[in-house]
Amino acid sequence: MTKQIGFLGRSMQEQYESIDLSKSEWEQVISKAETSDASEFHMFVLRCLANQQVVTNGSINAFQRNVIKNSKDRTVSSSEIGLISRWVREVTGNPRATFYSWNAIKAEWSIGYFQTRTLRQALGSSALPESN
Repeated sequence: MTKQIGFLGRSMQEQYESIDLSKSEWEQVISKAETSDASEFHMFVLRCLANQQVVTNGSINAFQRNVIKNSKDRTVSSSEIGLISRWVREVTGNPRATFYSWNAIKAEWSIGYFQTRTLRQALGSSALPESN
C-alpha cells in the first residue's frame, strides 16, 4: 500500500482534534493570511470556505494556474492548507487543532456550519447569506 504524503488521511487525521474557531480566532488567522507572502491565495481559500463550506484541490490548483496531471499535483494544495492549519494551531494554542475535514474521494477540505458562520463574520459578512 502506498502512503500519500501531504494529505490528512484517516491515519493522519486521527492525530488531530477537530475544533471550532470563534470569530476572534478567525480574525487572527485572517490577519496572518493577509500578511503572508501568498496573501491573495490564502484569502482565496478562506473565502471559498466562507462561501461554500468547501475548497477543492481542483480549485486550488486552478487558482495556481495548474491543470492536475497526476496524484503528485494534489500534494501542492495540501501543503498550502497546512500553512493555514499551522496558523489555526498558533491562534488556538492547541498543537493538535484542525479546522476542516478532508474528503479523500472528492479531494476537498470542508468546514461545518458553526465554523462557516464564524469565518463569515470574521470576514465582515453576515453569518449566513441573506435571502432575497
